[in-house]
Amino acid sequence: MAATSTTEAERFTPPWRETDAKKPVYLIRAGSLIERSQIEAELSGVYDAGRVYSFELRQAMKDGILHLLADDPEIDRVIELVDRDADARAEDGETPELPPEDERLLADISNILRQHWRAYGDLVAQIERRREIAPILAFQRFVVGWENLPVPFARDRQGRIPESSLIKLDPIEMKAVGNRAYALLYPELDAEKNSAAPSSSEDGPKISDSADTTATGGKSTGRSGRKTPA
Repeated sequence: MAATSTTEAERFTPPWRETDAKKPVYLIRAGSLIERSQIEAELSGVYDAGRVYSFELRQAMKDGILHLLADDPEIDRVIELVDRDADARAEDGETPELPPEDERLLADISNILRQHWRAYGDLVAQIERRREIAPILAFQRFVVGWENLPVPFARDRQGRIPESSLIKLDPIEMKAVGNRAYALLYPELDAEKNSAAPSSSEDGPKISDSADTTATGGKSTGRSGRKTPA
């Protein structure tokens, strides 16, 4: 049962551990409205991992394209593709289905902008910091006990699980539990359906695994436009 108060705890096991003979169980309480604001303030003020809104990410991407690819004959198509991708994400909250060629083009452009357009790169880095740090802070604050783990449960003077205990836990498992704890701060986002830490930003195009940051498929992203600054 999902935790709905700050005193009752939800029993949570990561899905891939459910079939274990002695599965781990984490006890998670829901945070209060004040605690939700505190954790958001800590993310923003201490770790520079505040919310990045979708319109900020979209505008930074379009600004970078207009500057770096100003002379590219494909620029109008690229801008239209960015808008179409962002609108689809905003409408249903999921990654839209795009032709493979368009997905590759967006990924390559995103890679170029991450490296050569600071406004966009800084926002992407901020999103990544938030994605990594938010689950850990939520785990420290809102996990109130666990079962079937070799690590003794402990809290420090602030009532948080100390790093000396966290470092002994499986990092992937801890992140999954932390994501669940964070999601309980936002019950209106249907935490039962998705235990990933919510973000106001669109994740943006996938990042290409290719070391070559020039778009493929015959598209001239950057070749005929301005040179990317070193």
